[in-house]
Amino acid sequence: MSTTEEARRPGRPRSAAADSAILQATLELLLDTGYRGLTMEQVRARAGVGKATLYRRYGSKEELVAAAVRHLNQEIPVPDTGTVRDDILAVAGSVLAAATRVGAATFMPRMLAESAGDPEMHRIFYENLVAPRRAVMAAVLRRGVERGELRPDLDVELAVDLIGGPWVYRLLISGGKLPEVGPEGLVDLVLSGIASP
Repeated sequence: MSTTEEARRPGRPRSAAADSAILQATLELLLDTGYRGLTMEQVRARAGVGKATLYRRYGSKEELVAAAVRHLNQEIPVPDTGTVRDDILAVAGSVLAAATRVGAATFMPRMLAESAGDPEMHRIFYENLVAPRRAVMAAVLRRGVERGELRPDLDVELAVDLIGGPWVYRLLISGGKLPEVGPEGLVDLVLSGIASP
């Protein structure tokens, strides 16, 4: 037996198709039944995979849902366009594009509402979807302060709320429909209050 054959022997490579089917089934079921109603067996059946395939990847419902929410995250890079306004718009564009690509716009209102009454779901949702986006926007704003574009006493966390809050509100009241208008007007309004004098 060759060295290559011996190296391959311990197990088959994981199937990307099975990975994708499991995550997609999890997201669909979260929308249909919510976190409390979701079961591993429902995910297995909808994804069309074996029990061993599912449990080899995820040992619990919490692990599975965290992975599905991370899948929605679609890593957002910290842009450096040269101005804080354009950096903020670049982040907004990346978030909106990712939301459209993976269906996060429909998912978010349901999960926000459900996580309000479920500490475990709130933690999963916040750590894997909300916190990474807040960190990117905070980095952009801190750099704006360092460049002198934003006021030196800026409360960065509050400014992140001011920029992201209206978009979350629009998603909630529209049931997940992304706003047709761009973020430029909102960004300019917020910047008028946080820019350096």
